[in-house]
Amino acid sequence: MSYQIELFQFLLSEFLTGDAALVQIDGEVLALKGDNPTCYGTLRQAAQTATKYLKLKEGEIAILNDPYSGGTTLSDFIFVMAISEDLLWVKLFKHPAQLKIAKSIEEEGLRIPPTPLWNNGRPNSVILQAMQAHPACPPNFATWAEERCKELVEQSHRFIQAIEVTGFNFNEELIEDFIKLSRKCAQGKIHDAASGEARAEVYLNSGDMIRATVEVTDGKVHIDFGGTTASQVVHLTDAATYGVCYKKIADFYGFPHLANSGTYAALQVTKPAGCLLSSKYPAPATKGMQDGVAALEAVLQLALNQILKTQESAIAGSTPLSVQFTAHGHSCSLRLPNGQGASSQKSGKDASSICEDISIEQIERDLPVRVLKFDLNQTCQLPGKIKGGRGLSLKVEALDDVQVCWLSDLTKHRPRLTKNCSHGDINSVVVTKDGQQESLPPQGYQTFAKGSILEIFSASGGGYGQE
Repeated sequence: MSYQIELFQFLLSEFLTGDAALVQIDGEVLALKGDNPTCYGTLRQAAQTATKYLKLKEGEIAILNDPYSGGTTLSDFIFVMAISEDLLWVKLFKHPAQLKIAKSIEEEGLRIPPTPLWNNGRPNSVILQAMQAHPACPPNFATWAEERCKELVEQSHRFIQAIEVTGFNFNEELIEDFIKLSRKCAQGKIHDAASGEARAEVYLNSGDMIRATVEVTDGKVHIDFGGTTASQVVHLTDAATYGVCYKKIADFYGFPHLANSGTYAALQVTKPAGCLLSSKYPAPATKGMQDGVAALEAVLQLALNQILKTQESAIAGSTPLSVQFTAHGHSCSLRLPNGQGASSQKSGKDASSICEDISIEQIERDLPVRVLKFDLNQTCQLPGKIKGGRGLSLKVEALDDVQVCWLSDLTKHRPRLTKNCSHGDINSVVVTKDGQQESLPPQGYQTFAKGSILEIFSASGGGYGQE
């Protein structure tokens, strides 16, 4: 049986790429992985919602992006494919984002609940055409979605072939043993570390506040968000909240590549109804999935630092800085990552090493702008004996009128840190016009005239230790 489990893990690691999950029809999560921490909660909800409303047959695919059905933001589309009678493959694909600061989810774009998209080996053209006809639908969406379906079908065939070639015996006994072993592994790692209880708070300038009490005992973690304020500006769904909590706990206690129903048993999350971490339709999602996630990660790190000091690390640069340029019917959205926080074992990672999807050539080709600089921010402060990672610096000159929408850090008060940790620099947006320099607020929408120079700085990670 141990050989079969090892083979199962290998097949899963080869099959699950990006943000993806393998889930049984009955809701049992066999494996889940991803870079986005929210997906550790949202993908399993997406599978549950899809099977609740749709009876997917083998080979059929459904699509959704509704945050209240298991999605994240409306530019992230989740495909749910039945690869057998009792197995679902759930995969998230990112579509080029449109940054919209709105008051409701309906204003942020096209919201899709679980919808059948592929059956009998071909796309549902009627539904795709209806989606494409919606004024908020992204351009060329129908073609893009059809290509993603074909990609899923091809990859699922390879997965089935791999099972057949290896002679893998996929049965209930194996799954039960795998889940039990995973639970034992996660709870053992938590049990071997320090137990205790700690509380931390993070305030946002929107008036929102997250309060977390973390209790670690008997190999389990209980996170209570009692005292967290009601939703005002920042909104995060139940599933996204759980996903962030799980990813932080898994990373902190040393099982980052293991996520299934067994390991989920090591974490319990409670929160008051109506708080910003339990938002309901029609609350918007963009700020929550950006500022809400960053604030939630920060408050959990602060609490865990108090419980297990040997594992403590500085807070990473808080919210990634999102900016969208629009002119002459074209737009380009960028998401500038931050530097990572340092720990007692290593320096923080610079933002440049985790920045993958920014094309300077495309920006200059599609928009009337000239990129004067795009590099690590050499002016940021890096306190601490062990340095945090540097953020990025983007300097752009407008060659014609350009509309710019931006969203950065909404944290009002920098939270109190342990004595070993320090803060890095925060996100900032600065415009220079007619020789006058002006610092802009954390979020906004503005038209910049020809000749204006916009400088965008993503945050640096905090340092560790006294200099």
